[in-house]
Parts: sequence; C-alpha cells; structure tokens
Amino acid sequence: MNTPSSNRAVFKIPLFLTIVGLVGVVALAGPFSARVRGAAPAAAPRVSSITQVTHDGFRKTNLLADDSELFVTELAAAKRVIAKVSLPDSERSLVASPFSNLQALDLSPDRSRLLVAPIQAGSSDDEFWTLPVGSGAPQRLGDLAGRDASWSADGQHLVFSQGAVLYVAGAAGAQKHELYTAKGSIFAPHFSPDGQRIRFTVSDAAQNTTLIWEIGQDGSNPHALLRNWQHASSACCGNWTADGRYYIFQASLTLPNTSTNLSALWALRDSASGTSDDGLGIVRLTSGSMSFGNASVSRNDKKMWAIGVQPVGEIVKYDVAAKKFIPVIPGVSATDLAFSPDGNWVTYVTVPEGILWRSRADGTDRLQLTSGPGRSALPVWSPDGKQIALVSMQPGQSWKLFLVPAAGGTAREVLTESGSQMDANWSTDGARLMFGDLRQDGGGLNIRVLDLKTGKIEKIPGSEGLFSPRWSPDGRYIAALSPDNTTVKRYDFKTQKWTNWLVESAGSVSYPVWSPDSKSIYFDDLVNGDESIRRVKLEESHPKLAFVLGSIERYPGALGTWSGRAADGSWMFVRDRSTQEVYQLGMELP
Repeated sequence: MNTPSSNRAVFKIPLFLTIVGLVGVVALAGPFSARVRGAAPAAAPRVSSITQVTHDGFRKTNLLADDSELFVTELAAAKRVIAKVSLPDSERSLVASPFSNLQALDLSPDRSRLLVAPIQAGSSDDEFWTLPVGSGAPQRLGDLAGRDASWSADGQHLVFSQGAVLYVAGAAGAQKHELYTAKGSIFAPHFSPDGQRIRFTVSDAAQNTTLIWEIGQDGSNPHALLRNWQHASSACCGNWTADGRYYIFQASLTLPNTSTNLSALWALRDSASGTSDDGLGIVRLTSGSMSFGNASVSRNDKKMWAIGVQPVGEIVKYDVAAKKFIPVIPGVSATDLAFSPDGNWVTYVTVPEGILWRSRADGTDRLQLTSGPGRSALPVWSPDGKQIALVSMQPGQSWKLFLVPAAGGTAREVLTESGSQMDANWSTDGARLMFGDLRQDGGGLNIRVLDLKTGKIEKIPGSEGLFSPRWSPDGRYIAALSPDNTTVKRYDFKTQKWTNWLVESAGSVSYPVWSPDSKSIYFDDLVNGDESIRRVKLEESHPKLAFVLGSIERYPGALGTWSGRAADGSWMFVRDRSTQEVYQLGMELP
C-alpha cells in the first residue's frame, strides 16, 4: 500500500481543470446542505435535485451556462474544442471556430459572445479573443494575453491574470493596468455583480495549496478569504450568483481512511463589505462522494450546472506478445485484484463502491463478499483458496483485518484490539497471518504475526517504523518499507536480522511484489523517469528496470495507484476510465 504521502487525486484549477479519478457516486437521496460553524442563515442554501445533462464521455473543463445553452470546453486527444449543449434536450454541437485548439473562458453578459483563448504551444500565456455565439468573425482583444479572464457584469471591463499578476482592462482590451501581484499563480478572477470587488484563486505549487483572495476593483484591501476555515487551502474557482447574495466555489476534502480527495461545491453568504474572512457561514451544497466543480449558476439563481465525475477503474494487464494493455475482467470497474492460488478465481474491489467481490477468472459466477458503509482493500487469498483476508476501512475508525469465506458468508474481524492493521500476508501453510500494525497507544508502526489456531501474536523484532510487509514465497524473508517509501529492508528468519536492501529517492517504492522464486522483489516506481516496474535481486542493492508502463492513464484509488501480478505473471494496473459529465443542480438560495 501507499503511505499518506502518496500521489493524491486533486481537483485542478483552470485552465487545466480536469476532474480525475475520484472515488464515489452521487448519494443524494434528498435535498442536502451542511452548515459550517453555525453562522449560516436560518434557512440555508441547498441543492434540491441533481440531473445528468450530458452522456457523451468526453473529458470536460471550463463550463459556461446560459439558461438555454451550455458551453463547455472538451479535451479531445491533445486538442481542445468548445461544445454547445442545448437545453433541455442536451443536443450537442461544436462551436465553429478558426482555431484548432482553444478553450472558453467566459460568456458575455448579453450572451452573444464567448471569451476564448486559442492555446499556443510553448507559451504560458494565450491571446484573448471574442467568438460570436451565432454568426460573425472572431475579434482579438487588443494585445491582451494571459491565463484566465472574465468580463464584469456590465460588460465594460475585463479582469485577467498573467502568471502571478492580476490586471484590469477595458472590455475591448484597452486601458490595461496592473492591479495586484500574488505569491503564486492566479486563476479564476471574477468581478462581483456590482463591480466593486474581484475574487480570484492563488495557486502555490510549492505548498500544494489554492486559496481564494479578494481585492477592491481599485486595488484596495487585498486579502485571503476563509482564513480560519478547515478547507481553505484547497478552496478555488468560485463566482457570485447573479444577485450577488452568494459566492459559489469548490473545495477539496479527503475521504475518511483513504488518500483520495474529492471536490465539493460550497456556498458562502456574501455582503457588500465582503465579511467572510473567518470562514463563517459556509454551506456545503453537494453530498456523497462524487466530485463536482466548475459551477455556473443560472440568471435566476434557481439552477446551477457543474461538471461531475463518475469514477471508473479498468483493471488491465500488459500482453507482451501483443504489446498492449488488455482488460482482465471486461466491463467491471474495480481495483485491488487478486488471483486464487490455482489461478481459477479472482477477488476484486469495485470502483467506486469499495465492495469486495469474487468471481471466476473470466468474470463469471460473481459473488458479493462484503457490504456496508466501509471500503474493502488489499484482498489476499489463503493458500488453500478457502478464505480471503482483507482490510476494512470504516469511516472514522481504524483499519481492521477481516477474514471472509471465498464461498461467501459472514466476514469476521481478525483482532478486536485497538490499532490499525493492514497488508495481510499468509504463511505458506495458511496457519499464520502477518500484517502491518499501527498501534494507537504510542507503539507506532511495526510488523506482527498472528497464529490463527492459538491466537498468539508475535512482533517481528526490529520492525519498528516499518510498514507494507511482504512475506517471501519460500517463507524465509520479509521485505518491508520505510514510511517515506524510500527504503526497502529485508528480514531473514534464519539470522533474525534486518538489512537495508535498497535505498531510493522519496516516494519511489510502492506495492512491492516478490518473485515466485523468492530471489528478487519488484516494485512500482512513480517517481524516477517514466512510470515503471523495477526489480532488485537478493544479492544486489541497486534496482534494474523490468517494465516501462508507457502511455496508460492510471486510476488513483483510495490507497494510491495500485499494481499487481496476474496468475500468468503479467503486470496488472488500473486504467482510469472515469467519465466527466455536466449535471444540472436544482438550487434553493434563501
């Protein structure tokens, strides 16, 4: 498994907003809102309904809404195009343009023109043009160029960013003047409906944060908003409702017991004085664990459109002869696949539900093995093929090991003690279970072995501070990782000593797998050069390249980007097949 320092799926910000690989589905049984810190109005804003609008499967970003039409930038291969979606029939067509690669930034207040940016290869800033929604020729806005831009509500001014600098200009591109320089890149600038304030997002790549800032239209009083709010460092990309009473934005939060982030939509009650610095009065609008972002509110403030992600993970293996990735179980969205010892059966964890299933290797005879609100992970078959050990991650609780019969039945908890258990390993005779353990009583990380018959537990000497243990097939060694995924240590049961086997750069070692002959270990390397599988032998301390993944977009699951080996020895990965579609959200804004 990966540590909390694993690569996480985050909601990127314009112009590179791509909602990717996030866990969950819409869980809106009824209207939803959650007040934050008790300062919201007595009648809080809420989403009363969610309806999917598009079903085309294209990656999307930069959604702009007219009440009868939507304009959305679609990422088709390496090029961007602008699609128009008519409402309510969802008929899709491409907006005619002389540009081969462009994105939409804003829709003029009279809904007659799009503000667009043709994307220029090798340039960090793009020219700003207007593109008629109907007939007519595009027009360049003076000599302006930048990263993101929008018009004022009266259509007389333009606010835009160029790296860390915020500018204001006339609507036609004249009278450009610098307003503010931030400590980071500026995105998503928008005027308040009365034109007196501007809010924008500042991205600090070094700190991996995004913060919402506000400044007067004359450059006065620049300051960060939501400073005392728990999700302030991931807030971004907001805009006001038409009447100016609310500011709708997105912010990320981490799903319990996972390293997966999702993005939710939030509403902030606004006032002319902008009194929202302390994060009071924020209401979460979208529930469940589906990500939403890039919201655009209707002119009557009764509807909102947003891009939502439906996570799909496809388990694939690399076919050496065909030189391509092929699905292991076609039509199943899953991760964490494990083969039975005889290779005839598999278990896997469904995406996005997190439920453990068992089936034949070809996907037939499916049987659900777990249920409930928690997530299953890292299933491992017993040597006799009769039981599966797994990690259960319940919201707000420690990780626990469970055993479930392969034929189906009640899953039982392995240990009832406090602490988190993970990474189950069976002994070759199936009598013992080794696992990584995180003690809640100050004991920290260590590795322990449970005798399933006697219930006796032994700690592996010297295993303090190690996790992700892997028992060698011959039973002689344990390979384990340091918490920063830099060091592989090896324990020899004969000498009862640990040795440093491999030391790599931070985050290099993930999902280690022993070779069948117990003479080397493989690991997933996401850091050094191309994503690859590397191998280090027992008598060596430097890894060698075993397999380069090439062009595969991997799904970032609850425990990072999973990899494993199939029964035939081929490498398996989870390919990201997540869809991004536009959803219409019914709104109540008291």
